[in-house]
Amino acid sequence: MKNRYEMILQKSPIAYANHKIVLDENNIPCDYIFLEVNEAFEKMTGLKKENVIGKKVTQVIPNIKEDDFDWIKFYGEVALNKSEKEITSYSKILNRYYKIVTFSQEKEYFTTLFLDVTKETIISNRYEILFKNNIDAIVYFDKNNIVVDVNETFLKMFKYKKEECIGKNLDELVIIKEKRDEGKKNTINLFKEGTLDISAIRYTKELEPIYVDIRGMIVRQSDQIIGGYAIYTDVTETVHYQKQIESTNEELEATICQLTANEEELRAQYDEIQEYLEKNEELKQKYEIAIRATGSFVWEIDKNFKLTHHISQDIKNILGIDIASESIYEIINQIVLPRDRKKLIEEFKKNEKSFKNEINTQIRVKDIQGNIRWYLVKGKKITDRLGNFKTINGVLVEITDMKQKEEHIRYLAEHDSLTGIYNRRKFRQVLKEAINKNKQGTILLLDLDNFKNINDTLGHLYGDKILRKIVETLKALNLKDAQLFRVGGDEFVIHISKDDIHEIKLYARNILKIFREKIKVEDMEQPITASIGIVRYPLDGKDIDDLFKKADIAMYKAKFSGKNKYLLFNEEMKIEFNEKINIENILRKAIKEEKLLIKYQPVVDVDTGKTIYFEALLRLENINISPAVFIPTAEESEIIIQIGKWVIAEVAGQIKKWKEKGLPVKPVAINISPKQFSDSKFIKYLVQTIKQNEIDPSLIELEITENVLLENKQETIERLNAIKKLGIKIALDDFGTGYSSLNYLTYMPIDKIKMDKSLKDKFIELDKIQIIDSMISIAHGLGLKVVAEGVEELEEYKRLKKGKCDYMQGYFFSKPVGKEEAEKILDYDYKSF
Repeated sequence: MKNRYEMILQKSPIAYANHKIVLDENNIPCDYIFLEVNEAFEKMTGLKKENVIGKKVTQVIPNIKEDDFDWIKFYGEVALNKSEKEITSYSKILNRYYKIVTFSQEKEYFTTLFLDVTKETIISNRYEILFKNNIDAIVYFDKNNIVVDVNETFLKMFKYKKEECIGKNLDELVIIKEKRDEGKKNTINLFKEGTLDISAIRYTKELEPIYVDIRGMIVRQSDQIIGGYAIYTDVTETVHYQKQIESTNEELEATICQLTANEEELRAQYDEIQEYLEKNEELKQKYEIAIRATGSFVWEIDKNFKLTHHISQDIKNILGIDIASESIYEIINQIVLPRDRKKLIEEFKKNEKSFKNEINTQIRVKDIQGNIRWYLVKGKKITDRLGNFKTINGVLVEITDMKQKEEHIRYLAEHDSLTGIYNRRKFRQVLKEAINKNKQGTILLLDLDNFKNINDTLGHLYGDKILRKIVETLKALNLKDAQLFRVGGDEFVIHISKDDIHEIKLYARNILKIFREKIKVEDMEQPITASIGIVRYPLDGKDIDDLFKKADIAMYKAKFSGKNKYLLFNEEMKIEFNEKINIENILRKAIKEEKLLIKYQPVVDVDTGKTIYFEALLRLENINISPAVFIPTAEESEIIIQIGKWVIAEVAGQIKKWKEKGLPVKPVAINISPKQFSDSKFIKYLVQTIKQNEIDPSLIELEITENVLLENKQETIERLNAIKKLGIKIALDDFGTGYSSLNYLTYMPIDKIKMDKSLKDKFIELDKIQIIDSMISIAHGLGLKVVAEGVEELEEYKRLKKGKCDYMQGYFFSKPVGKEEAEKILDYDYKSF
């Protein structure tokens, strides 16, 4: 399957490339590396695969940063935010216009599809040039016949300035008052029929008459008229010339009657006619060349619906029929696919009966080799001077290549690039359609347990193979009325178009059953389990985001209650869900109304007895909700990033005020959540805030938890080193609550550990304080300071001091206090203890 997938990518007509973003010391994108490209990419860019794979773009294209478009910044935003973007841009280096679709489902890695739209863009530019520089006067008006734009020829012909035209009624500009009723009728007819082709007299600004041929056409968008074009060809001289010819003809008739024709005059007339015929033949040849160059076929159908004329005979070789001898209906039945026949025939009939102004549709035909080809059919009815139906003329343009590209892009937009199944975007579309049709259904959100360990130990490439194997295994279940989607790294959704509780539970048990057997990839068996959260609609709601959040809540309940199980979202979870929503609203209101509050708790140096620094603790002003409740909720809802920024700014501002008062300023420790730490803009904001408040970076200390260390170890280490390089100290908070805390101490760039109160209390209660002594000794051996949290009793203080704990914090010394009270204990001495 992998080979087939790679072959499809390599042979795809769309240029495709995989990259990895390179970050500088401040975690800002500065380059990116080519991981994979296909043949279409080589053909489009002229860059050979062997010369780019594994290399940075600045090595492959040294002057990339001189381009008008900042590619590195654009790709960096996509890769770091795991997002998707689509733009059309011009590359000065490659001298091409590109439509670019870029998406990322794994941080720092992204995929780009390049569509060369140079030809389309040039055509668009040419259209603009034709409008501006056309020798005919052209005006574009809206659906109310109000002028929107005119070209230079219009201004010269009617002697107006552009500002005198824009916003004015077109008829009032070029028709004298006495004849505007006739002009209004023509305008109404144009909007009714869609086209207009007349000869008339129009007037300049100075009311000078001009004989013009007027061609009008309506512009539609989504079957709605939005305006139209009017093209004026000045035929004044032609009319005068025609009148002269008519006068000449009268004289000629008189001359013929008098038999006084002159042989030389007859010869001159003959030569003039011959010259006209030669020019007509020349124009015909140019017309044929233009049609062949565009790969189009011109057709003409008479009033009996017989095909009477076509420019290119190549159509016979492609379709394998003698089109000149058959009716259009016979041809349609032979070559057009059944599902498109009725549509095309209706187009012809509506055009014939004037129900429709033109034929414009897309059809599929079968060629002589049995291949399916797409064609655009455009045509229009031609009438004689009396308005009687004469012929239908049009063109047939092959659009097979365009359709194939559209289909491929549509596939990429709806499918997961790794596994080939539908993605999150398609899931939302399917769910939205089902809900809008008032259908009943069920969503199973499946998350693999501890899958990160596989990526960390065996690598992401092996992890990708595991994911593909899991998809293959889930597909093999052949679940009835079910669709499988990949919505995240190791998250899948199974959408079932029914909500029978007994069947749903059976589905879930069957899914978990396959995970009890080890997944085997490359002769290695992996024990993988999964947790499943289940919601039903409309029972649990009709909003897509709410349903997904509820499924997420049920899934995490299953995960935290032992994993390898499923849970249905229930009333108890609804209450919890509503409580979280209520807390989220309270937090948003507190941010908006500035009801957040910082309390400062001193951390005491055991040797000197003095406050060595403070820890900043977040509270809600006049709202009785514990931080243990509202902080996890903020973490889940992304509000934590906004709150975290406020805390950093508040603490930095308070340090600045203490400094300005001449007080003995002490550092302040700030708790940083995992989401805040992983935010790509975190370090930049931290540096910016410190500079704005003109404080020493050493006065800021960051406290992180083991959860920060669980994700992207290498990236975490790089980010921690960047922070320490600024002069900011880092402490590992809640030490002892994780399963591998001591392991982190050996390689993580931290300055101190904060011993969790629960760990301290546990060993004191079990009378095993010597274990804490050993932990302190190990930390000192690694060059780390140790802080004991939650010290409340004198005996705790004495015993921890005996064990050489460096710093202590707790109610034994001081509860968290406001900024005014904190000023009083900036240099307080606790030696009496």
